[in-house]
Amino acid sequence: MIIETEGIVINYFKYKESSIIIKILTEEYGFQSFLLNGVRSSRSKKSIGSFQSLNILELVAHKSSRANIYWLNEFKSLHLTPSFQIDLKKSAMVMFCTELLSKTLFHEQTENRDLYEFLKNKIINFDQLKEEFESFHIHFSIKYARYLGFLIQSVECLLPFKENLSSPLYIYLDKIIRSENYISEPTTGTLRSVALKHIINYYSRHMENFGEIKSLKVLSQVFK
Repeated sequence: MIIETEGIVINYFKYKESSIIIKILTEEYGFQSFLLNGVRSSRSKKSIGSFQSLNILELVAHKSSRANIYWLNEFKSLHLTPSFQIDLKKSAMVMFCTELLSKTLFHEQTENRDLYEFLKNKIINFDQLKEEFESFHIHFSIKYARYLGFLIQSVECLLPFKENLSSPLYIYLDKIIRSENYISEPTTGTLRSVALKHIINYYSRHMENFGEIKSLKVLSQVFK
């Protein structure tokens, strides 16, 4: 079976001496694993840089009826994200977003165009932001929840207690929830950390075995 589709790289890991296995959310086949042989060899003409997290690629791959993985035959970059590697703050936020995606996409084994278009648009939007993007990962994690089946409709969904409506935390979260597109919200690193903790707790309540988000420690170091 040969497929041609667009896909968003989530992450990859080394396989054997010179190969990699890439986790990709595809436009037509959901979240799938792809094997690319020899790309880590010194003689390879293929660039492993194409598989940086959240790059958008065009893919040609094949799969046998006896395997649950695709062999990647050809790929072409549609949208690379160099700012995610150059900017330390963006890199930390991408690390968080891809860890969140890795923990939640496992059940998306079939086509979900709405989810794919959401993620593609957010990636391009984030890549284009030059400044005032410090709250983007908060915005992303709030908006992403709806595609997992647990829409965050109000601040009350996130807070386990009655928060003062005029508190900085309530106002900050309320503005993000009410705005469909990303808008910069002046705030502190401490307030963002508190907001993110409530969002992660919300995910944990709705997803079994959600576990720890290890990249939170990186975020706290970068934004302290």
